[in-house]
Amino acid sequence: MRPYALGAAPAPLLLLTGMVSLQFGSAFAKRLFEETGPTGATLLRLLIAAALLCLLSRPAPRLLRVHWRLLLPYGAVFAVMQFAFYEATSRLPLGVVVTLEFSGPLLLAAVTSRRALDRLWVAVAAVGLLVLGGTRGMDDPVGLAASLLTGAALTGYILLGARVGRAVPGGSGLALGLTVAAVLALPTAPALGLPSPGVLLEPGVLGAALAVAVLTTVVPFSLEFAALRRLPPRVFAVLSTVEPVIAALVGLALLGERLSPAQWAAVLCVVTAAVGTARRPTAPDEPPAPSDRSPSRKNGVHT
Repeated sequence: MRPYALGAAPAPLLLLTGMVSLQFGSAFAKRLFEETGPTGATLLRLLIAAALLCLLSRPAPRLLRVHWRLLLPYGAVFAVMQFAFYEATSRLPLGVVVTLEFSGPLLLAAVTSRRALDRLWVAVAAVGLLVLGGTRGMDDPVGLAASLLTGAALTGYILLGARVGRAVPGGSGLALGLTVAAVLALPTAPALGLPSPGVLLEPGVLGAALAVAVLTTVVPFSLEFAALRRLPPRVFAVLSTVEPVIAALVGLALLGERLSPAQWAAVLCVVTAAVGTARRPTAPDEPPAPSDRSPSRKNGVHT
């Protein structure tokens, strides 16, 4: 992906394209579950994505030695988020899982904000989540628990990612964090129901896993990183809130996952609340996000 080509495109378009790529990759991963199960798909995606990002960013090994106290929990939270997300999407529609995933960051916004209005937005989101939980097809307790665990892990990922982004230059923090996640996943995956190595090493499976890793990691993070250079953080946060809608539309188009009117209403409640909490009164000359900031997304990598 050439830097001059990214620089010529509007920043909001880059961000939205990255979100679409992320959700398309998540939809393809659901098809991969038929061969590998969610655990096998998670392991392959982590291993391949870590290798690709290390090749692209070439992080210095000394950074891992210097910043291991940050990178170890960052990678651990990342691994939990990925295993939980794929387990959830194997049981529930993609749009539903991404909507439930937003519960973590919204709760974080309520706890850390001093604005009474933010608590109102979180109440709106809570109504949406309650409606969503009571709709048809939502009687899978493991899927619901995995979705909420993804949201909790996403919250930790955002908090730790901000610290990693300040401590580790460029894209090295993400690459090293993903490497830690892949290493931690190797002994964990067999206990979660990993298929035989012969299945995971089939050329067709590896090719599909490579496509998933590129769509959910390399493309969205490259586009997001380029967008963050030019977008104010507030605008970035507001644009990111449309992701549940994108996930629902991709799930419908690629997987035939139709949401009921009540589920769509719940999704829009959460999106509205996310937009409300992301908006802040700012000065007209609010600067764009720092260029060395680590991307704050999860399912992309969050999901």
